[in-house]
Amino acid sequence: MLTNVLLYLVLLILGGLLSYKGLIHQKLIRRAGSIQLFFLYVLIFIMGLRIGLDRDIIDAIYSIGFRAGIYSIFTISFSALMVFIVSKFIIRSHPKGEGENDY
Repeated sequence: MLTNVLLYLVLLILGGLLSYKGLIHQKLIRRAGSIQLFFLYVLIFIMGLRIGLDRDIIDAIYSIGFRAGIYSIFTISFSALMVFIVSKFIIRSHPKGEGENDY
């Protein structure tokens, strides 16, 4: 497990360094979002295959689904609340053009 985490970290740093140094072609950088989306779809498909092959998950789908539903409702609600708070009190308190990181 530790070697997998280290591999992810090394790949992340390597990709960051290559693009920072300008060694990645601009065409590839512009298509990065599409490439990420494609591999996300592949990952979700493979996850679906693994779930479909695991009989224990299929047998417990209602219990898992109920818990996942409750968890997602709380997550979405808290995220929406935080976006509201940030937009109401933090973003609007800095007029456009006066923030530290405006480009």
